[in-house]
Amino acid sequence: MDLISILATVILATTIGTVMIGVAAYVAFKLRDKRKPKSKVAGEVDGVVQSEVYEPIFLSKYVPKPLSIDENEEQHDKPLVA
Repeated sequence: MDLISILATVILATTIGTVMIGVAAYVAFKLRDKRKPKSKVAGEVDGVVQSEVYEPIFLSKYVPKPLSIDENEEQHDKPLVA
């Protein structure tokens, strides 16, 4: 075999392998997507009332308090090296 046919075989095998891994990843994603937990039915479980609608919990955005002009100047006067 000459060099061109060897390189063509390597490229073909790599392409086929990549496509097979892509298909396997897609199938695994779809299987995982089907296994997601369903929302709980409304009712009372262990003394806690459950609702039908699942509401996600969102974190609040951190907003730093603004510095006054005096505090800002004091911070700039401090040396950076400890």
